[in-house]
Amino acid sequence: MAVNNKFIYSTDDLMSLILEDSPSYKTSSLYNKIEDMENNGKITRVGKNKYILSGRRPFAYELESYNAKKVSRIIGNKYSPDFEYVIYEITSTLNQFVNHLINKNAVILEVDKFFLEHVFDTLKKAGLRSVILNPSKEEIFRYLEDGSIILLPLISRSPIDKKNHKITIEKLAVDMICSTTLNCFYEGAELPNIFEDILLNYKIKYDTLKNYAKRRHALEKLKVLAPKELEEMFND
Repeated sequence: MAVNNKFIYSTDDLMSLILEDSPSYKTSSLYNKIEDMENNGKITRVGKNKYILSGRRPFAYELESYNAKKVSRIIGNKYSPDFEYVIYEITSTLNQFVNHLINKNAVILEVDKFFLEHVFDTLKKAGLRSVILNPSKEEIFRYLEDGSIILLPLISRSPIDKKNHKITIEKLAVDMICSTTLNCFYEGAELPNIFEDILLNYKIKYDTLKNYAKRRHALEKLKVLAPKELEEMFND
């Protein structure tokens, strides 16, 4: 299928491109072809009657530091399998997007707000020294050490990878707008470039992104940060 310089394609756009290669397709076959392209990952639906061509890279990370692995092991052993939490490290996530690499690492652990105190006590009793409970920006600058564990409340109905307890790129993107904690680790002037990289180059569930942004009252900020190629996507 030939492509043009458009970034977002409507159903009619896709039909026209398919007919350029295969003029004999009937209308019913065109709809089936578009459905097959979506199922096979060649295109991604990003809104009502809006598609983008695939080929973007997935967002992925692993827990790398001793502290992060220890925290994950403690939570896994102490709490039930359905205990909901998300864990990630600043350097292995944010350094994928920023120009000025972050040198001081921190482990971010998010749990239900009702379990914050209990998890905090659990980690301290397990011998983890630098555990900071739901800190303000001032407390982060004052107490943060390399490898500190920052314990935060998990926003209800957050888009997370529940099986692997990992943050998704949709949640991370919105949290970078809203979270005073994450704001401490990168220069605010980098945010437009960060979002251009995330929104144009990574696999994104755009409906999930927009819904979470609405939940965190960040949709208008997200629209401002969205690159021009995606402006119409956020005007639904």
